[in-house]
Amino acid sequence: MHPGRPLRSRLLVGLLVVTGVGLLVSCLVSILTLRTFITERLDAQLVLTAERAMVRLDNGTPPVGVDAPSPSPYFVVLIHPGTGEVNQIYGDTFREDVVLNRIAALSLADLRSYGRSQELFELNSTEDSVPPHRATVRLRDDAIMVSGVPTEEREDYPRQLMQVQLVTAIMLLGGLTLVGRRLIVRGLAPLDRMATTAGQISTGSDLADRMPDADPYTEVGRLGMAINTMLGRLEHAFKAKAASERRVRDFAADASHELRTPLTTIRGYTELYRQGAIPPEELPGAMRRVEGEAERMSRLVAELLELARLDRTGSLQLADCDLAALVREMAADAAAVDPDRNLVLDLPESLVQPIDEPRFRQILANLLDNVREHTPEGTPVTIRLDGEGDETVLVVADAGPGMPTDEAHRAFDRFYRGNRSPGVGSGLGLSIVQAIATAHGGSVGIESSPGAGTTITVWLSTNGALLPPETTD
Repeated sequence: MHPGRPLRSRLLVGLLVVTGVGLLVSCLVSILTLRTFITERLDAQLVLTAERAMVRLDNGTPPVGVDAPSPSPYFVVLIHPGTGEVNQIYGDTFREDVVLNRIAALSLADLRSYGRSQELFELNSTEDSVPPHRATVRLRDDAIMVSGVPTEEREDYPRQLMQVQLVTAIMLLGGLTLVGRRLIVRGLAPLDRMATTAGQISTGSDLADRMPDADPYTEVGRLGMAINTMLGRLEHAFKAKAASERRVRDFAADASHELRTPLTTIRGYTELYRQGAIPPEELPGAMRRVEGEAERMSRLVAELLELARLDRTGSLQLADCDLAALVREMAADAAAVDPDRNLVLDLPESLVQPIDEPRFRQILANLLDNVREHTPEGTPVTIRLDGEGDETVLVVADAGPGMPTDEAHRAFDRFYRGNRSPGVGSGLGLSIVQAIATAHGGSVGIESSPGAGTTITVWLSTNGALLPPETTD
């Protein structure tokens, strides 16, 4: 079958072919069965007729024929055992001449052989207009008796059955063509609707369309469900790709903007120095400005590289570490840098977790730097640490001025500073904290409001299965 034809045509042709072959096989089996049945019935009746004919001949009564009690299609031929001449023929068989010619074609040796075995055989000749006869031979002292019966029933009944089945098959195939086409079209209608929907999706930009007739109880419905699942994943992937491209563009624009400022400052001072516009007494201050901008640019580049490394998978080196001791150590360092700030520690005696120690130090350092940059001196800070299994929770809370809700929602965006301290920091500290937490299979949450301080919670999980609880701003 040509593969370019529509599926409904191929299904209909296949259905008709299978049905036609089934009807043909059924017809052949029926004809052979009927022919065998009729032959067996004729043979049984022929044997009975031969036995009765032998008895009638012994009694001097005509075995069959007009002188018998009733007409019979059977024939009985008596042949002289020495000469092979036909002495007498009894019965009402049509075309006795054909019967005698067929018997005459047999030799006396063949007749005696059939008589000794008493087997049934076919009497046939080149005369196709007369059906064959079934015959049997019995040997008598005075004659060779040949009994037979015509086989018109064996030939006519199967022919009539074949004609009836042929007409029935034609009617059945015709009805099956009409009904089967309608059923196939109706059964394939969901596939047509799916193809239409798929075409609309492929030519349009909206991936939110879904396949109709998604039913888990049918094959077509399960196909629709599978395609809908695939479309959902594709939609999510395209949205993620678009969001990633947008973040990359924003990141590149923000990075260019952040790097442009120190570069412009450095270039301006070097241009002034080349032109001799900087007096000797102002040269040390200018060099300090150049050095400060260079350090700022170096720090910004280092943080960008750190974010790029964190975005790669497998960037962590996990090892068992006592996080409680680590927090105490870093809190002592922070107290030495900012002795006027009150640090309150809420830690267990010991908390050993498989974690990347340098990254954890970086999280806490960035959070404490964020507190120093955006809260007044002397603002108290509370550090809490808790953990169970592979889950670790780090909380840094300050009693500072806090921030509005819209700023809190963007606090982890890269290069976002809000309106709190313009020009201070690179705006990447909290982004790095979030990236490290994500690399550990966790996340970061923030709670802040004006005048109520800011609380940043970091969830870490080395098995990647920890989900943070819901927080309210």
